[in-house]
Amino acid sequence: MIAYVPVPVPGSIAISKFKSIARSTPSNTLILDVRDDSEVTGGKIKGALHIPTQDVAARLSEIPKGKLVIAHCKTGVRASMAYQTLKDNGYNAMFLNAKIDIDPKGNIKVTPKF
Repeated sequence: MIAYVPVPVPGSIAISKFKSIARSTPSNTLILDVRDDSEVTGGKIKGALHIPTQDVAARLSEIPKGKLVIAHCKTGVRASMAYQTLKDNGYNAMFLNAKIDIDPKGNIKVTPKF
């Protein structure tokens, strides 16, 4: 039997670790929601900062440099782009490379892309 085991993408955070951080919102970590405005109206993780991907570079002053910044979007693609912008500007950053759904109460459902 052959089993496919995905290799973590550099800069990505494990789903289990992301879920733990999203539940506890540690003071040394910021979740950066880079989805579009229309996507956020359906629900947002409590305590997350929302800055759409295309605005991250222009709004870096709103993102604290002294924290681990974890970017997420709906599928991981835009989060990866935001992660690269953050890394290029000296931030300690990671991103969620998975599918995520957030309900109106902020509850999350994260599934691997594969």
